[in-house]
Amino acid sequence: MLSFHQIVDEHSEHLLRIAYYYTKNLHAAEDIVQDVFIKFSQSNYIEQGLLHAYLTKMTVNRSKDYLKSWSYRKYSFKNNYLLFLFYKRIA
Repeated sequence: MLSFHQIVDEHSEHLLRIAYYYTKNLHAAEDIVQDVFIKFSQSNYIEQGLLHAYLTKMTVNRSKDYLKSWSYRKYSFKNNYLLFLFYKRIA
């Protein structure tokens, strides 16, 4: 079995890409990947299948949770409102 640091080094870039694909926000994607590794370190993972698939699924689920969260909606609303004001001034 690999050490935790080896797992992080091997999988972090791929997981960051997945989280960014869903969130379109680099800071949120980094937070999601960090949360995934924290949850993984606290879990009692028994190597039954592919670790890569397990971490990928955790990242996808956490990314979807982020998109349903209040912090994302607040961020999205604020940006959409600012764009609305910007385009209103131009027109």
